[in-house]
Amino acid sequence: MSDSVPLRKSLGLTSAIMITVGSVIGSGIFYKPLDVAQSMPGPWSIYALWISLGLVCLCGALAYAELGAMMPGAGGQYTFLREAWGQPIAFLFAWCYFLVINTGTMSALGVAFTMGVESLLAVKLGKPAALGCAAGMILLLAAVNSVGVRWGALLQNVTTFAKIGSLLMIVVGALLSSAPETVTSAPAPAFALSGLVAASVAIFWAYEGWHQLPFSAAELKRPTRDLPLGLIFGLLILIALYLVVNGAYFSLVPVGEMRGMTKEIEVPAAAVGRIFGGTGMMILSAMVCLSVFGAANPNMLSSARGLSTVARDGLAPKSLTHIHTRWQTPIVAIWAQAAWAIVLIYVMKEFRDLTDFVVFVALIFYGLTVAAVYRLRRSRPDTPRPHRCLGYPLTPAVFIAAVLFVDTHRLFDADNRQNALIGLGILCAGLPVWLLIRKRA
Repeated sequence: MSDSVPLRKSLGLTSAIMITVGSVIGSGIFYKPLDVAQSMPGPWSIYALWISLGLVCLCGALAYAELGAMMPGAGGQYTFLREAWGQPIAFLFAWCYFLVINTGTMSALGVAFTMGVESLLAVKLGKPAALGCAAGMILLLAAVNSVGVRWGALLQNVTTFAKIGSLLMIVVGALLSSAPETVTSAPAPAFALSGLVAASVAIFWAYEGWHQLPFSAAELKRPTRDLPLGLIFGLLILIALYLVVNGAYFSLVPVGEMRGMTKEIEVPAAAVGRIFGGTGMMILSAMVCLSVFGAANPNMLSSARGLSTVARDGLAPKSLTHIHTRWQTPIVAIWAQAAWAIVLIYVMKEFRDLTDFVVFVALIFYGLTVAAVYRLRRSRPDTPRPHRCLGYPLTPAVFIAAVLFVDTHRLFDADNRQNALIGLGILCAGLPVWLLIRKRA
């Protein structure tokens, strides 16, 4: 292995779009509609929130597109934060990204994968076996991405096309199916701020991962063109797809019926069951397994490149800079994040805890990264910007306001504060580590 071997430029625009779409479509569209239905007054408010938060993420992606085209290296978000706000903020991001955001996402997807396997096999795995299944998924992805970016990108493209196809299968099935019989329905909740925030956290989880592409910029054939187009087209595809899938759910499972359900998987299970009958649960379980497996892959494919950049700055162990001489992949960084993701599986265990934990910390740094557009426009006005943020200065402000609103409310909401405080505690724990690194330097 070597730290001087360059990363191979082998990703085109299709792969860029598939990384964005595939990073996002995972467990959220299957497991989060129940939380949204139980938090919002009715279908139209739910549609509006899915569209609104998708557009909020698009506003963030427009800012990332400017930053990524301006700095098309392998560091992605870490590099953007370092250049705009300095190394302390960039280090805290890297600290949280490794300990919470990226690995926590992989852990949550590993748990969701196990839930899908249990449904597919119609068995209830014991706790050791369930945790082992989740860990096995992560180890398999680490192995695939260790042997070359082309294999990881091929896996990404295949699983993403398959995921889109499976979701469209639900949409077509809903169009061809008759309306369900009237069922007992739970009353609609009154509109409340706490409900809006709870639904927003669920939907933000469903959109989580849209930021992954800039980490692979050094492996794009034409980064200044393909990075912004991959982000923008990817988000537009996601917004449209999530909207029609929710429409399919509502046509098959009335929202009042949803509110009476208790398990996250019941909404898509009822929908698919009404399309395919007795084989519906098996089909759904296979779709969930495929979806979360494909969504976890970009965390391996892209994020290890960011860790390598952090290590080259002297803020992480130097071994993370090693690029395999034959496969040209950051192999140590890949296996390091896989190892910590497995630790989180055994520590956190519950799917909802993992997702809340990730979303709170991730939104802090997404907001800071989008704010970097303002900072760099002022401090580096003459730097070439092959792509400029559409709608500036309004679109970055919309994104920053939305994430501040959600995170602030989570901190002051007694029912949902615990996971936010865990994430905030890990963030603060990075401060003494940063001071120790500076002292040694």
